[in-house]
Amino acid sequence: MRWASSPLIHTNCPTDAAVAAITVVAVGAAVTALARMNKSTTIEPKQKTCEACNGSGICGDCNGEGFILKKLSEEAAAKARQTAKTAATRYTAGLAKKWNYCPKCSGSRGCLVCDGRGTIK
Repeated sequence: MRWASSPLIHTNCPTDAAVAAITVVAVGAAVTALARMNKSTTIEPKQKTCEACNGSGICGDCNGEGFILKKLSEEAAAKARQTAKTAATRYTAGLAKKWNYCPKCSGSRGCLVCDGRGTIK
């Protein structure tokens, strides 16, 4: 018995070539569009650093905390330390106990000049 040898027929599907051609055209068009878009975009002018916050964007008065402690005068602190009964109260007697919202940023913690961005247009 003789086996009939049939040649292997390998055919590429015609749709593979069409898909490849469409892909090449689409990628080429996208590259061309991006190149034109990059050429046409205008370069924004450089923004200068905010002098009020030195570019940090946080309030310079309260250092971004949103509040300021009321400080006692030297005389009031010395008097409070002298009248303190224990060593712990002697240490803390001269420290600030009350606080207020920052008058510059109203407690928002950000620089009001640059709106917290750190740069001015």
